[in-house]
Amino acid sequence: MSIRSVALTSLFLLAGVSPVAAEDQPAASPPPAAEPQWTEFQSPERGFAVAFPGTPKTTSTPVEGQNPLLQYDFQVNVGEDTVYSVVVFEYAPGKAPNPITDDFYVKLVSAYAKGSDSRLRKRGEATIAGRAGFEAIADGDTGKGKLSHLIDVVPAGDRIYLLVAAGPKGFATGDDAERFRDSFRLLADQPAPPPETTQSSATPPASSQPEAQSAASPPASDANPPAQ
Repeated sequence: MSIRSVALTSLFLLAGVSPVAAEDQPAASPPPAAEPQWTEFQSPERGFAVAFPGTPKTTSTPVEGQNPLLQYDFQVNVGEDTVYSVVVFEYAPGKAPNPITDDFYVKLVSAYAKGSDSRLRKRGEATIAGRAGFEAIADGDTGKGKLSHLIDVVPAGDRIYLLVAAGPKGFATGDDAERFRDSFRLLADQPAPPPETTQSSATPPASSQPEAQSAASPPASDANPPAQ
């Protein structure tokens, strides 16, 4: 099983240089940031729902060298240093790794850590959305400060879901990261909440076109796995 290189450019780029005030005028204090509004986002096409603190920007792309594997990204940035992301790796029917081994999980989260210039400090099996999966915590330094990543992997049939919540030091074990992780569910497994609390990718707003973004590619299997 090989492991491919990764690039996570937009996921961890912080905001650029702050504007400089004129010499004879003090800098104006920025208005307080609005409290993020958490609502459930549903993607029936990709088979999941999760609570985001905003409307996610979405992209899709083939994974280089692993066609017909497709990658779908759903991402929300909050402020300059916090991001929530769901990446869906979608295989052709019967081509997803099966069974998924600890070695696969470790290689996937290690690839993520390498691509995000972070270091894994905790990893192990976990139950996410009622399914057996894998969870890791990674810490990195952006040059502007520490960044803490909560990484979860959830396999489901021909899809593998990678959930990431990243923010300032200690964020991975905080309430918002855990809220994001715990809100994730598979639409085939659980009933939806009341309609007024949801948004759907079936009717995305015009502003939902993506900025550049990418995520860790999953390890490729040396041989075609058995059909599920």
